[in-house]
Amino acid sequence: MKRIKRKLIPLLALASFSSTPVSAAALADLYRMALDNDPQLKAAEARYLAGQEAGTQGLAQLLPQINAGGSYTHSNDGFRDQSADDSAWQVSLVQPVFDTAKWFGYRKSQLISEQTALQFDLDQQQLIQRTVDAYLGVLRAMSTLDTAQAQERALQRRLEQVNAQFEVGVIAITDVQEAQASFDNAVVQRIDAEGALTNSYEALERLAGQRFTAVDLLREDYPIEPITPADPAPWLDKARGGNLALKLSELGIETSRRDSQIARAGHHPRVNLEANYGYSESEFNNRPWDDNSSVALTLSMPLFSGGATSSQVREAQQNLYAAQYEREDRYRAVTEQTRSLLRDLQTSVQSVKARMQSIKSRETALRATEEGFNVGTRNVVDVLQAEQALYQARLDYATARLNHVSTLFRFKQQLGTLNPDDLLALDEWLQSSATAQ
Repeated sequence: MKRIKRKLIPLLALASFSSTPVSAAALADLYRMALDNDPQLKAAEARYLAGQEAGTQGLAQLLPQINAGGSYTHSNDGFRDQSADDSAWQVSLVQPVFDTAKWFGYRKSQLISEQTALQFDLDQQQLIQRTVDAYLGVLRAMSTLDTAQAQERALQRRLEQVNAQFEVGVIAITDVQEAQASFDNAVVQRIDAEGALTNSYEALERLAGQRFTAVDLLREDYPIEPITPADPAPWLDKARGGNLALKLSELGIETSRRDSQIARAGHHPRVNLEANYGYSESEFNNRPWDDNSSVALTLSMPLFSGGATSSQVREAQQNLYAAQYEREDRYRAVTEQTRSLLRDLQTSVQSVKARMQSIKSRETALRATEEGFNVGTRNVVDVLQAEQALYQARLDYATARLNHVSTLFRFKQQLGTLNPDDLLALDEWLQSSATAQ
């Protein structure tokens, strides 16, 4: 799989932001700002870069270790009334020849680097998902507020109509009270919706590091279409082969297996090539200086460590079992979630169509109820309930469309295919609120 980071570089190159707040943004703009400002992504990148050092450190254990040291000593002989200066220095080299623990440690370090790279891929996918979810959260809040405002205006007109009819004695005071109560409740809903919209913008500011007061809207002709094929089998195969969280759990097994090998290596012999060269001077010796050098092939064989090595082997083996169980759980979770998301996508298409039809039915029902109210066969409560049902149907329809988009992105992340191109494709279906009006 190609690293998503390679796809982000062109977007970062296009991004040029000021520190001043912006009033409106499309989804692509928000994503570019998130790439540059999101602290979660910055932390993920730092962890990725830190993890890439594991391979270098693992390889270093197999390479020669060279050390140098020296000393200077000034001494006095009180009996002889003499003093002298001694100096010495030494250079040593140790090259592992046979050390299974260090070899398996090196292999583990390669896995760690691969894990951190894969985790960074997952973090970048999660940034895309968080960006889309935050943006859709604002759109949901805007739909809720628009519906609440429209309902408030409609109920205000209804209240004025009922008051006028009451003044001429056509209806009872209870109808006025019912209309007033419904209007007051609509005002409360509108106030709550305004607060929820403000809160939703806070999520955008957290991502981008800048304030927003408006976003582009999802076009009405955005296609709500079923996923093909409907059979979950090919999607399950794709998810099991591409899901990044599942891949991470598989790497976790390999890492634990290396830990087990490292622990068992505690019972193995070690062979090192050691070379030393030293130089010393002493005024007490007849020779003013002395140097020595040596080359040796050393063998060390652990015999007994108080049971610590065997305990470490057992610990590593149990950790390997745990990693295998965790991978199996992740495998089952991927299977369950892929099926569920595919089912949600299929049902959401039907739900959107049904809710569109529900709006038409509610409009017809409201007109019929109003006619009945005008001729005296229905009361104002029936009218108010019909109006509330109509606005709820409109809100449910708008919410269902946005939920379908969110589910589609989560489905792609589940498959492991989510990338910036998906976000940019959605951005093409957005339009400014001025254009929408």
